[in-house]
Amino acid sequence: AFPHGYSVGLGQEMAGCLSALEENHIHFDGILIGYLGDCTDLTALERYIEKEKERNPSLKVILDPVMADHGKLYRGITEQHITAMRTLCRKADLICPNLTEAAFLADFDYAGLKETLDTCTTDAARGMVMHALLSELHHETQGAIIITGVEAAKEGALPDAATKVDTLINVLSEDTMDLRFIKNPRTGEGRPGTGDAFSAIVGSLYLRGEKLEEAVQRAGDFISLSIRHSDEAGVPILYGVQFEDILSALA
Repeated sequence: AFPHGYSVGLGQEMAGCLSALEENHIHFDGILIGYLGDCTDLTALERYIEKEKERNPSLKVILDPVMADHGKLYRGITEQHITAMRTLCRKADLICPNLTEAAFLADFDYAGLKETLDTCTTDAARGMVMHALLSELHHETQGAIIITGVEAAKEGALPDAATKVDTLINVLSEDTMDLRFIKNPRTGEGRPGTGDAFSAIVGSLYLRGEKLEEAVQRAGDFISLSIRHSDEAGVPILYGVQFEDILSALA
């Protein structure tokens, strides 16, 4: 993180912002929910979603439950946030947690989950592990699920400390019987903001009617490209990804 920073919690402002949208008759085809910061009382947001869905039954709600990574909750995130995110999952048509967030939502032990995945040398073995996690998540949402950025070594590689993670898997499940691995090459170290960009791209393609599997593949390809591009441009990892000048790759 940057050595110096400043933040202002806007949780108390959410109800007023949503009311202003309603009063001005501003409506949307989709709602993408991301980082909610200090907001743990989501009553106003839940009511807003319900009203918008009544007005437009085809409205899509996409939830990126930004609250954790690498086995740990972000600073300031509490059990209240996890409970609030579970509530939003029930209203979402699509959720996009990373592996840590998925573990918290499903009340899985992340360390044990990650250790088990790291010992898997085939997609079949990984699939068994992910199926158990997804089964629990499908109890929390009736929507589709994408678990993002699952690390994997080359198929068949022996699991040891020297094994290089060369693949990132986005795991898609549109119902309890569905599990698909959508792979992208790992082109560099993880960077802040890639999850936000991924959910925004998937969400926009989803709203345009693209099949989720194709949307996930395109979004993953673009994130891989943007990480490589940022490395080549000498962008410090802390500054995230430089993607503005390669947006044409999404066309």
